[in-house]
Amino acid sequence: MSTIKISQGVGIRQPNKHRDVQTVQLLLNANKDITSSSDELKVDGYIGEKTIAKIKIFQEKVVKLSNPDGIISPHGPTLRRLHGNIVPTKNVNISLDTTASQVTDEMYVSMAKALNCEPAAIKAVVMSETKQSPFDASGRPTILYERHYFSKLTDQKYDKSHPDISGKPYEHYGKFSEQYDKLNKAIALDRSAALQSASWGAFQIMGSNYSTSGYANIEAFVQGMNTISGQVYAFVNHVSHTPTLLNAIRTKNWASFARYYNGKDYKKNNYDVKLSRNYDYALHQ
Repeated sequence: MSTIKISQGVGIRQPNKHRDVQTVQLLLNANKDITSSSDELKVDGYIGEKTIAKIKIFQEKVVKLSNPDGIISPHGPTLRRLHGNIVPTKNVNISLDTTASQVTDEMYVSMAKALNCEPAAIKAVVMSETKQSPFDASGRPTILYERHYFSKLTDQKYDKSHPDISGKPYEHYGKFSEQYDKLNKAIALDRSAALQSASWGAFQIMGSNYSTSGYANIEAFVQGMNTISGQVYAFVNHVSHTPTLLNAIRTKNWASFARYYNGKDYKKNNYDVKLSRNYDYALHQ
């Protein structure tokens, strides 16, 4: 079972860190024994009378405490029991703020609700994948061009004539400013294969994953990458449609997530270790 964590206590006279309170509110809303669609808490990260009351109701009805204290401790029985009776969310209103240039806290919460995982786990992916902004200085989605994908998608047709953009995996990708030059060279040879051979945006999802990302074709996928909301939509769908990734992000099995998100050679750059460290950082922000 997934072990969803909070860094410090939530509830009456507790530290009530914003992200911890959000996590608790998400879990309370997802518990069918005490919450219906008509009385969900606002997931705003702020402790208040309604959240305290919901904690006490949960402690009384589910945990069976004779004297509910309105406190959820990082290693206490209330948090452990909150993992049970989760209702999967079918429809989530993910923010469609197309003016955003980064993934917002509201988006992280909506994504976590959709995937039934922790916001910090999703933030760990973004921190590990995007060293730069999700968009470059020209406002284009940040990309990383992968020549071995292009080689595979074109049956090695251009390996000899264009070895700079078609061949074995790069040992060094070069500057971020060079990525679109490589992509454009590949587009001149085979547009569809080229667009599928780059990873895109905040989550660096490969274009070849356009279908699991919820897009009808590669062109629609690339169009979606022009906004943060489109990138968020792609990540939620890609993880939802890939059971190994969905289980891994819920349980924070970083080695498994790294293997199926970053590739079989993830150990070369310690991708699983980066995810774990970034998760711990995000959890305690």
